[in-house]
Amino acid sequence: MYNINKQIKVAWICHFSNQRVREYLPLSKMRLLNFLKSLFGKNRITHVDFAPWVSNLIKEFEKFSTVELHIISPHKGLKRFKYEFKIDGIYYHFFKFELSSLVSKLVGKIFKDQQKKYLLSRYSVRSFIKTINPDIVNLIGTENPHYSITVLDIKNIPVYVSVQTVYTNPDRIIYSRVCEKHKWDIELKIHKKEKYYGCAGRLHADLILKNNPNVIIFKNFFPVQSPSVNNFLPKEFDFVFFAARVTPSKGVEDAIDALAIVKKDKPDVSLNIVGYCNLDYKKTLISIISNKGLTKNIYFTDYFPLHQDMHHHISKSRFAILPFKLDTIPSAIIEAMFLGIPIVAYKTSGTPYLNKDGVTVLLSDIGDIDKLAENMLRLLMSNELSVTLQKAAKRFAEKEFNNTKNALRLLRNYEAVINHYYNKTLIPKELLFDFTEFPIY
Repeated sequence: MYNINKQIKVAWICHFSNQRVREYLPLSKMRLLNFLKSLFGKNRITHVDFAPWVSNLIKEFEKFSTVELHIISPHKGLKRFKYEFKIDGIYYHFFKFELSSLVSKLVGKIFKDQQKKYLLSRYSVRSFIKTINPDIVNLIGTENPHYSITVLDIKNIPVYVSVQTVYTNPDRIIYSRVCEKHKWDIELKIHKKEKYYGCAGRLHADLILKNNPNVIIFKNFFPVQSPSVNNFLPKEFDFVFFAARVTPSKGVEDAIDALAIVKKDKPDVSLNIVGYCNLDYKKTLISIISNKGLTKNIYFTDYFPLHQDMHHHISKSRFAILPFKLDTIPSAIIEAMFLGIPIVAYKTSGTPYLNKDGVTVLLSDIGDIDKLAENMLRLLMSNELSVTLQKAAKRFAEKEFNNTKNALRLLRNYEAVINHYYNKTLIPKELLFDFTEFPIY
């Protein structure tokens, strides 16, 4: 019989970075590598914030005295194979997951199976888990095998999977144009093995159930960084599109197509595209922009090393166009809601939830460029609509995406999983994913 009243020991397996942990990690400067990349016209590598929802969740768990939290994460640029330290009661375990180019080539020749290339990650995480001996493991995201594959080695410990996205989505090849078989296969193995999941939208829940009808799904919203910026900054752009990575699945080409329609009525309309963009894909976008006569209307801004600097920059735009296609409720949309930036987006399996108490976001069906453009024009033409959406969106975000409330819910999910796994106790119904809350998309 497991004693749930004692302090529970939780291990997260995730991939993130923020300025705070980077101060504790002696990272390589990568000057020579960047110099060589510049010679061949390739993107520079910098150490930047990413997966901010993990950092936000850490801030909340620092408040919980009932949890001993251990965070296991790969990190780029490590000089040694592992670094371990403690900050504000949280234990960090970082490991090196990248092999040198020479070693990587040797491994590729020895092991034809893509999964064997993750042996370093699997060894490192196995070692950490054995030492920590947690009551529960929380895998945050299954789509990145360089760390997610490690849960396949965990036995006799319950694993709770926080779903960021579902790679085994049949629409992936349509919307992202890239689908790597080994990533698909590894995620499918994880879905077949693990029983407990946390989801924020209907699409992900349905896809996981399709892969494994025996799973138990909890409701799980990730904490979002509530931006603290001056909302009265001078506006330099009409619209902003922002994402950590600018890719086809984020709908950037749809945003460009919609802007071309808007330009017929508003010749000076402007769009700022913010985020890391692969140089080859950026050339493709520039060609599209040129062909549509939008060269003077669209500007590119690279992703910011610090997430808060990105918030400051996007606040210089009047509106946001975020037509993401594979996400449920993208964190970018929630951040824009907190920032008071009226939003035009696509109707995914999650975004209609944002309008359940009244309109907070202007939505159109995925691929409906004309409606996307119509909603953009509505914002440009009506200051009253903009102000109404600003107030409604911020009010809804503060109520539904309260970080402390959602972190406490996750903690209750952990307790329910532990009790169910070790003691066969029924899971409280109110913690489970309610399919009636999210309409069929």
